[in-house]
Amino acid sequence: MFIKELELHNFRNYTSLNLEFSPSINVIYGKNGYGKTNLLEAMFLCCIGKSFKAAKDAELVKYNEDSFRVKTRVGGTLCNSIGVFYEKNKSKYIEIDGVYIDKIRMLFGNLIGLMFSPESMRIVTDGPSYRRRLLDIALCQIKKDYYYSLMMYNRFCEEKSSLLEQGRGGDRLELEVINESIASYGAVIAVDRWNFVKQLNGLAGKYYAFMTDEEENADMKYRPDIHFFNAAINEKDAAGDNSGFDTETVKDWFLKELNDERLMRRERDLRKNLIGIHRDDIEMNLCGNNMRSFGSQGQKRSYAISITLAEMEILKQKSGRTPVLFLDDVLSELDNSRKRKILEMTGNIQTFYTCTDRDMIGAPVPGGPSVNFIDVEKIR
Repeated sequence: MFIKELELHNFRNYTSLNLEFSPSINVIYGKNGYGKTNLLEAMFLCCIGKSFKAAKDAELVKYNEDSFRVKTRVGGTLCNSIGVFYEKNKSKYIEIDGVYIDKIRMLFGNLIGLMFSPESMRIVTDGPSYRRRLLDIALCQIKKDYYYSLMMYNRFCEEKSSLLEQGRGGDRLELEVINESIASYGAVIAVDRWNFVKQLNGLAGKYYAFMTDEEENADMKYRPDIHFFNAAINEKDAAGDNSGFDTETVKDWFLKELNDERLMRRERDLRKNLIGIHRDDIEMNLCGNNMRSFGSQGQKRSYAISITLAEMEILKQKSGRTPVLFLDDVLSELDNSRKRKILEMTGNIQTFYTCTDRDMIGAPVPGGPSVNFIDVEKIR
């Protein structure tokens, strides 16, 4: 799949814009602050319906305006166009081929995209929430029922938190009914995350080894906040067991922990929900050491890029279509060898690069894909 054209109206710093793209490599270059990242943000908005920066919709509207409009025309996918429209103090409006969709999960999978930006470094350097968001964005694009499970899980967690905060946690029967739903939806999410991280680990490790000329190795492991499940993962890894996990079994483990009398008493005392997949994490290691503590900036950036490329491969396998790749400022802080390797690995898919200098992309590879250069200072 690929994006043929982008139309913007009152989006970020753009009043009106229409751009056509190459189905291979597109390099958007120019000075900082001129709107390079905004173009990627607009296109990615048509993939998942939300900003990759986690910005609110109102923040995407051009200063002193009341609404924005973003539309992409696409090829090689399930539809021909995707539009996202927003007006302040009103709900967001999404169209696929001109037809309004009332549920955002209907958008997922029509245009599959992957984003690497400076914020992507946070999956290695910052807290667990960034790593959970990585999993959720990827899985929502390839499994529509994942988004539904996530939405329902969060809804029941909020209901439980509300009861606890109001001091109504003494009604054990009511809490057990809510815990049943939390465990049901949480188990689906946990098993999907475990499977995804398992695939991600193998592919990201290979990409990272390739980028470092096989001199370094990196790996990751899913760490669910379901203690019985986490212990079972460790047992399988120690035994070299590659078999999967049954959702019902994970649900039983989760429910047993949720209904534990000591835990319920602590939750009543603290008036908060203390365990669940909303506290999951991914452990990342570099040559056997914690990546977050021991990795250099270059190593962390290389691994974050490797994870993005691994996600691309998984999404391609699961969907049967090649995702669009958005690489925002990916080439800074990398040596020429790693830049060439990234270009080599992304040469056969539609890729959008942003950089301050068009020469940063390097000389064209003989016989390689053509490069479409876009000077952001000339299109505003």
